Amino acid sequence: MARIVVIGPVAPYRGGIAHFSEALGRALQERGHVVHALSFRRQYPRWLFPGQQQTEPEPAMSAMPATYVIDPLQPWTWQRAARAARQLAPDLVVFQYWMPFFAPAYGVISSCLKRWAVPTVALVHNALPHERHAFDKRLSRFFLKRCTARLVLSQTVAQQLQQLGVSVEAQLVHPIDFRYGPPQSKPEARRRLGLPLEAPVLLFFGFVRPYKGLEVLLEAMPAVQAALPGVQLVVAGEFYEDAARYQERLQALGLKDSVSVHRRYIPESEVAWYFSAADLVVQPYLSATQSGVVPMAFHFERPVVVTAVGGLPEVVPDEVAGFVVPPGDAEALAAAIVRFFRENWADRLTEGVRRLRPRYGWAPLCEALEQMLQPAHALRSG
Repeated sequence: MARIVVIGPVAPYRGGIAHFSEALGRALQERGHVVHALSFRRQYPRWLFPGQQQTEPEPAMSAMPATYVIDPLQPWTWQRAARAARQLAPDLVVFQYWMPFFAPAYGVISSCLKRWAVPTVALVHNALPHERHAFDKRLSRFFLKRCTARLVLSQTVAQQLQQLGVSVEAQLVHPIDFRYGPPQSKPEARRRLGLPLEAPVLLFFGFVRPYKGLEVLLEAMPAVQAALPGVQLVVAGEFYEDAARYQERLQALGLKDSVSVHRRYIPESEVAWYFSAADLVVQPYLSATQSGVVPMAFHFERPVVVTAVGGLPEVVPDEVAGFVVPPGDAEALAAAIVRFFRENWADRLTEGVRRLRPRYGWAPLCEALEQMLQPAHALRSG
């Protein structure tokens, strides 16, 4: 048994990184470790956050004891967080890293822990953001070089670290988060969402941002609609950009009756209904590192159409668990969607998803962290 501190967002904060932190904490606790989270008293200032709210819309408590101390814009909280971590006498501190905005705070905390001989690991979801800024590389390098080790979840992020001149100690895959419960009945899910019971149903899920390629999917829909009369596309997620232009495009393309837009953050209690209602999940990303939506789709045994960007083809082998198409190519995207239904690929790809699912457990990540804490833990135990 070891004492592990996880630094990053946890409940009641929302979103993929917070959910990942929670799931990792649960997995480590199940292996007998004592886990404590150090999280944010404020994650983003209001002027920097593009969404409606930063916390879960439903009541949520952290899966592990948590101290909310870090403010990225208040440097005095950074050393306070480092002291709080030290007082917990951890054998290992794990940083959840996904944005250079947090690098100054994380860099100061990790520097303090290094002086106190506390081993630190950066679990790097993104080393560089999708929308780049002038100091991104310098900021990420500042933090990452101060950690004892770095783990990544895709080859694309490993290459980002290589560009930064930073080593990668282990490359793993994004595990499946089981928080959403089992798949639900497809007919019941469709009734809840007001969808036709027999129609082909596509799902675009998650925050809507320019790099996620929703516009390409809308451009593909007229051809899909012509080939598959009655097809329905469900867009479920909060818009982090102007939603009006998407509505205008829907009107211009004549998609009003075949696309339903659920313009809000989908709470945990509703996620299963969206995936269970769908036949096929579509991720037409223009750029990516990895995606938390693919593990969600796999959890609900749904095949995925992805684009050949970042680590997406690594986790969705073509014609095994879905289809891979070129990014930004509406014609190819439409062809893949039509092929899925016309050539009856559902059973084959669903079986492929089931075969791949065991690869996406939490044990490999937990084991990698345990290997990194062993030298320090042995010294403390002795």
